[in-house]
Amino acid sequence: MPKIVDRAERRRNIAGALLRIVARDGVEAVSVRSVAVEAGVSAGAVQKYFSTKEELFRFALDLTSEFLEQRWNTLDRSGNLLDLLSRLLIEAMPLDEQRRAEVIIVNAFTARAAVLPSWAEFIRTGYEELQELTTQYLEKAQSEGHVRDDLAASDLADAVLALTDGFANRILTSADPAALLPSLKTAIRTLLTPPPRN
Repeated sequence: MPKIVDRAERRRNIAGALLRIVARDGVEAVSVRSVAVEAGVSAGAVQKYFSTKEELFRFALDLTSEFLEQRWNTLDRSGNLLDLLSRLLIEAMPLDEQRRAEVIIVNAFTARAAVLPSWAEFIRTGYEELQELTTQYLEKAQSEGHVRDDLAASDLADAVLALTDGFANRILTSADPAALLPSLKTAIRTLLTPPPRN
């Protein structure tokens, strides 16, 4: 009998190979051939599942979001919502090979989005969805008294996301990535802790 190939799983494996190459060698090392070698398939197989390199990059970017959500789903949910937010944000930091690849892919897409309108729309849609989710989270945290409520949750969400992006890039190039985590936690607490009540 012919071997049954799970198309979705094969696409995930190929995109995972791309992420490993990016983490190890950088975006410039990505080619159909290098991805095929890393994934243990032929170049023709890569082209069968992804008609262009851009399609492969887009799929890999979607995969990074899925990986992040999986990590979030395993987090300890105890404590107040401000403490949990810090743990959620740390899961997006490039503290291991997998997360480094994820941040590098996002940065590569963001850089290309500056000159390619189709990529800009793709990135913008992703950021808008993330901003909306963060705003909803902060609104809930405000309603429970865990986060300051003297500023709009949407404004705080913009600040949190910008802060996260900045720390992710600093950590990406740091000689001691974990050393920056206390500063990230301090920045989040300083930004979001409710002011003392008179």
